[in-house]
Amino acid sequence: MTGPEHVFNQIQSSDSGEYYCEAQNEMGTDRSRTINMDVKCGPKSTSVSVSPSGEIVEGSSVTLTCSSDANPPVDKYTWYKKNGVYYPSTTYMTTGPHLVFNQIKSSVTGEYYCETWNGMKTGRSESINVNVRCE
Repeated sequence: MTGPEHVFNQIQSSDSGEYYCEAQNEMGTDRSRTINMDVKCGPKSTSVSVSPSGEIVEGSSVTLTCSSDANPPVDKYTWYKKNGVYYPSTTYMTTGPHLVFNQIKSSVTGEYYCETWNGMKTGRSESINVNVRCE
């Protein structure tokens, strides 16, 4: 780039990094000090995945994982069952990026989604269907 300024149109977190400029004339070249630019943003691309993938059989262990791209990083995860009832149950669920079902039961069948918060904004995933087959 040339010119005395650089304009970021629609700045994104991927623009974060170290920047400096150089000036040059017939007498020589000089370089500025380096500055660090840290672009903050709320959670985006929030999604839920299930592990293991494939058929879920009653009695097995299943983990739902919530992930999100945010700066600063997500520090609060909230899990919901699609019927709108706030869900963790202290019996077999935990809060945080992982929702773990140990010895899953067919009554857990339903659609789940997560919400993320990083102090700036809330992100919400699409729901994922958890279908537990009775054994």
